Amino acid sequence: MNIIKIEGISESYPERVDGTIEWYFCKDSKNCFCDLYEAEEIVKSGKMFSGMICHLIHYPEGTVYSPFELKENVYIEQPIWDKGKLYFLGVDFSKQKIQIYSYFPDNQRLEMKKELPLGIVEDCYNLMLKVSPLMLCRDANNGIYEIVWPENKKIEIGQTEGLLFREGEDLYFSEWYENPEYHENVIIRDLNTGKIKEKYSGYLCKLPDGVYWKI
Repeated sequence: MNIIKIEGISESYPERVDGTIEWYFCKDSKNCFCDLYEAEEIVKSGKMFSGMICHLIHYPEGTVYSPFELKENVYIEQPIWDKGKLYFLGVDFSKQKIQIYSYFPDNQRLEMKKELPLGIVEDCYNLMLKVSPLMLCRDANNGIYEIVWPENKKIEIGQTEGLLFREGEDLYFSEWYENPEYHENVIIRDLNTGKIKEKYSGYLCKLPDGVYWKI
């Protein structure tokens, strides 16, 4: 048995970044493991949030990369992978800023791609990055899916729909239901109108090379 000791991360369990077999992430905080919305609630209550960052672990050798420093009132979300780069969503509650970072694995370079005022969203509930192209979205808030950046769109969706990805002017959603057993549908909606263009039973499974299996 070959066991590799991973140094420099907390005891949280590493998870693979969707869309790549090379990279895993591991969240790290001093004493408060929570999601982004919960961190926002801590700050709104008048308390100091201790901070959250993400470490990266490269497969197969297990090298750890830490693009961010842990800072109070700053939350760094788990990364997403698109076209050879990693992207991070960050929120600096002290500055009231949403920050989108790109990370270039080849030279470990971190760049801020976009900074937005936190006030452009009602709150941080279900705030996340999606691809492709790169988008900042709010997922399934009272039946409304919102694209916040680079354009602003709001469309009505079902209560159990979640965005898989964007392809041009098409938004691919997955929808689950129980009748009486668990099932899923794939729903393709028009970006501009939200109208359903196609709907079929099954799944889309994303592979590391960007191909999707239709099941």
